[in-house]
Amino acid sequence: MRTDKIKGGLRFLALTLTALIPSMTAAQAVSSSGCPASGPASVGALHREWILVGWEKQVGDGPFIFREKLGKYYDFSANDVVLYDDFDPQKRVAHSAKEYGSFWEPSFSALRSVHHRVVNGPDVASGSGGLAASTLEFEARIEAADGNVTNIRTRSSLVWRCSDAGWKIIREHNSSVVLPSDAPMRRR
Repeated sequence: MRTDKIKGGLRFLALTLTALIPSMTAAQAVSSSGCPASGPASVGALHREWILVGWEKQVGDGPFIFREKLGKYYDFSANDVVLYDDFDPQKRVAHSAKEYGSFWEPSFSALRSVHHRVVNGPDVASGSGGLAASTLEFEARIEAADGNVTNIRTRSSLVWRCSDAGWKIIREHNSSVVLPSDAPMRRR
């Protein structure tokens, strides 16, 4: 008799899960906030594009204008932004996307090239209230105007808020280590 109850309970659980799985899969396409939870406009895809496109610099590129290169990722209208990157020699904290751009425009414009590779992630955690967090690890090869090369490995953590224009960065924390000059960059 007890075995029959257990089998019946397991059947009920299996039927319940079978009924829920299609709706759970559909819910993954768009988050509860209305911003994409998958595809090219999702947090994970945007974080990857942010580093591989937004922060990439080719030899011969003109001056680095933060809003032109990275404006699609940051919330320029928010007043609750906190952005930090320990690769900034002055270790400043920006409280707006515009301010953050002013930290990077002179030094990034002076570089000859910067090339990135994602080596881990992105990993995304979605929460309530239209917020999501993502992390990824990347390596960069930074070539100065004089030809000196610096290789770094960075752990990047971003908090995104869903807006009418899609996901936008409102928090950023990047922690970098300089790699030995002869260390090969990892490939993913």
